[in-house]
Amino acid sequence: ACMLCRRAEADPDMCGEKLEKGGLCAHVFCMFFATLLPRQEMDRVGLMGFLPRDLLIAVRRAAQ
Repeated sequence: ACMLCRRAEADPDMCGEKLEKGGLCAHVFCMFFATLLPRQEMDRVGLMGFLPRDLLIAVRRAAQ
């Protein structure tokens, strides 16, 4: 399931492609529209430029 929206199955037209790497899973659109989630210039870093540390911070912030 996407760690940001928590959906296991979602319409790719609505949430974007689901990416998985290093135990992290997130939809492309969920990452781009997450509040205060910085993106690195290099797409090869993390998930499309989103660092694992920053994704986990966004998840914790959303849970509050």
